[in-house]
Amino acid sequence: MTREEIILLVQEAVIGVPNENPFDFRLLQIETIERFAALVAAVEREACAKICDGYKEYGDPITNWSVDCATAIRARGTK
Repeated sequence: MTREEIILLVQEAVIGVPNENPFDFRLLQIETIERFAALVAAVEREACAKICDGYKEYGDPITNWSVDCATAIRARGTK
């Protein structure tokens, strides 16, 4: 994840809308930090799942391991 992406996620977590400035990071509440962490985790899960998606053509059509892998990664965000 790039620095710009991280900043956009913090802005979304803090004020709900990316690209609106300014805000002071020192004013963050724990709930805001938790929301930020959840956003970062979701972005990372999706990036990992997309890697699995890229292996569909190499997978066994019976076991669908790449599809199962991507599905399992995405499901981690629903727990």
